[in-house]
Amino acid sequence: MFDEAVVVGVIAFCEGATPPSGDEVRNRLLSGGVEPWLAERLLAFLPLAFGRRVLDGVRVDENFVDGATTRRFADDPVYTACERCAQLVGEQEIARVAGYSHEVAAVSQALRDGATLTDLVLGAITLDEPLPPLGTGSGGVPSPASIFARWMAAYGVPLGDDLRLGDAEFQATLAPHPRPTPDLVVAQVNFAVNHPALARPWMVESCAGVAPTWREAIFQSLAMFERAVAYPMIAALLDRDVAGENVHVERFAHPSGGFEVLLGAQVDLFATEAVPSAEELFDQLLTALEGVPLSQAVHALRFFTVHQDGRLLTNEVFLDGEPWEAGMKVTAAAGAPLPNGPVGVRVFAFLVPAR
Repeated sequence: MFDEAVVVGVIAFCEGATPPSGDEVRNRLLSGGVEPWLAERLLAFLPLAFGRRVLDGVRVDENFVDGATTRRFADDPVYTACERCAQLVGEQEIARVAGYSHEVAAVSQALRDGATLTDLVLGAITLDEPLPPLGTGSGGVPSPASIFARWMAAYGVPLGDDLRLGDAEFQATLAPHPRPTPDLVVAQVNFAVNHPALARPWMVESCAGVAPTWREAIFQSLAMFERAVAYPMIAALLDRDVAGENVHVERFAHPSGGFEVLLGAQVDLFATEAVPSAEELFDQLLTALEGVPLSQAVHALRFFTVHQDGRLLTNEVFLDGEPWEAGMKVTAAAGAPLPNGPVGVRVFAFLVPAR
């Protein structure tokens, strides 16, 4: 339940060239909208869980003293989420966060004093301050998977707790990025879908939100996914009628066979004035696609460009989740949608074999 909050906590510990103080980590969490009860648990439990990852061979206590009460780590869902994360992250993150662990510090001192690692036994940790009561809900860092499941249910596509429906499987995971400025956070949400009809398994599409709090940034990411990707995905793989008028359908006569192109809404970013339609550019991409052999399966096509004062900064064109070099040449030659200022354009489509 708290897996997303834990990765947000890891980012708070790991931002910057030098380790921040505990107060700096706390301020990063609170200013990003993490509720105090959850922030305090992340501050206490992340160093412990990550530290125990490096204390291989040391016997540790499964209890901790919280004020006047002895509790089991396994009974706190935030600690168990920290423990899961410690098995997945890289060595750099482990080293940074484990550096805050009192257990690691105690073991390091004992080894300097001549102790043997396998002979060490650590007693129960006593927290410096009692933890606030465990709160309800997400604690300020909502789960993209839960939001995605509720959104799909609202449109008549009820997913199970495992985000499956028939032959379709879905994933929605948070990948937080370091802050671009002290008052903003960046929440990238990676969406993935697997279905037998897809040309390649596990089509992945990422959307990013930038906002003062993690909650706002996550919802921004989900809103972008909804407008640009979710409707054509539903139409292509689940139920054409559910997507309704939110998907533009056009025919595409490819040498490998006919396709229907299911287009989501164009998403415009950064610009302060109206952005022209990318229809002409998308048609040029389809023309280039005629030279690419396509199987009679469902294919995903997406481009994302960012220009600043007419200069191309970002140029991404993906076909079935892989970079498409010929497509990037098309978008690079197309020029900027607007001559001045920043402007980003994102267009996503599924190509479905014609009925």
